[in-house]
Amino acid sequence: MLRSSTTALVAIVSIAFVVSVYAAPLSSSAVLTENALRQLVPRSDGGVAGGSAAPFAFVANFEDKKLDGFSSKSGTTPTVGTTPSYSGEPALKSTAASGNQTDVASTGFVRGENTLSFEVAMDAGGVGKGYFGLATAGNTFVAVVGVRAGEVVAGPNLGHLTAIEAVPTTTAQPTGWVDLVANVDVNSSSPSMQVFVDTTSAIAATIHVPKVANYAEAEIETQHGTVHYTNVYVTTYELATYLPGYNNMEGYGQGSGLLVEKLPEFKVYTATMTLHSWSVPQNGILSFQINAMNQSGTVRSTCKGFFQLGLSLDKNGKISPWYVPGVDCQSTNFAPPTSTPGGSTLVLSITWVSASSEIVFSIDDLTINTTWTHAIPYTHGGFFGAYTQMEFQPCCNSSAIGNYALDGELSNMTTTTTGGATASLPASYMLPFQLDSPPSWFLGYYQGSAAGYDETST
Repeated sequence: MLRSSTTALVAIVSIAFVVSVYAAPLSSSAVLTENALRQLVPRSDGGVAGGSAAPFAFVANFEDKKLDGFSSKSGTTPTVGTTPSYSGEPALKSTAASGNQTDVASTGFVRGENTLSFEVAMDAGGVGKGYFGLATAGNTFVAVVGVRAGEVVAGPNLGHLTAIEAVPTTTAQPTGWVDLVANVDVNSSSPSMQVFVDTTSAIAATIHVPKVANYAEAEIETQHGTVHYTNVYVTTYELATYLPGYNNMEGYGQGSGLLVEKLPEFKVYTATMTLHSWSVPQNGILSFQINAMNQSGTVRSTCKGFFQLGLSLDKNGKISPWYVPGVDCQSTNFAPPTSTPGGSTLVLSITWVSASSEIVFSIDDLTINTTWTHAIPYTHGGFFGAYTQMEFQPCCNSSAIGNYALDGELSNMTTTTTGGATASLPASYMLPFQLDSPPSWFLGYYQGSAAGYDETST
């Protein structure tokens, strides 16, 4: 989830707890190498979110250059490589060399969910035919999206595909790639699938999927040529939020995560930011931020009940504080651009003050001894979700993302419950996945605690 600026809409995917971003030689912070990192693996976490009995999130982004839970059922076993890459990130290479190539994954899947979302980024090379979706335990699709000779298609199975549109060429996705998301209503009287193509500002198609309740696994099938797949997700968390003028699929360079359980009700969310250095060609495009959500904002990806506090990284060593008030995704600056030196340490906090019925946003720059605060009226209870985020605005930038240099860290994420207990965010709260970053950035994981998650990069 993200903000919209006061001058233009912002387009980003969700979150990462701990991000260290480098466009220059590494700083002295304790950054681990890629080989030292615990790799992300698909798993299921219990809890309560969005009314689901047993929410889960399956992620396969192939950052470990392995198959991430997929196993071959037919054809030549796929490989993972970086050519062509998804903006510098690895992808699964599937080739229909001797018949269809079929790969399935079911690790961590929970059957019987009322709603599901799934997502895949694909590059079919203009002539390939590849598909991804939900399938039965017998490897039969029950809800599927894909690319067929340059055309996006979707259907209840491969025998009943609907042509939606040509693969877009003018979006924020890397050249040749298309990002497909489906929100699936599983157990209604008329099960359906909303399909989104490189955008969530409009539903590209609604497809009847009568047998989707029989899902048991995720399936990749390549029928012709070579097709590359990455950013594969299946989750009970709603990935695409349809809001006219707002697009949470167009993001690039953000950390992302999937909520799988609510936190105990809390009143304060705090994180520490260290800015070693940055260089940007345009103000207001690159930012760090923290997010806290109340009950409604946690169980559904929406602008309602979603509170955000951040810093835009501007030219000439300046920063600009802003907040999002929880009623829409519009951000408001609450302090003018201010200079702060490299190496600055800042503490960001979002606080619910029940006694005065307000939320207080606070940024304390410990290096220049300056504090910015802003309060808004609020009467809707405590928070149940929190995360940090790095944000790049592809809608509004006039310079390539590789021209943005940043060396910074977010750390020490803590919540304070309504009972006064302070703790780090638990490792089971969210299933994270890799940032899609340009090759000009180095992303390192630096915090080996339960509040941190592994972020690897090629």
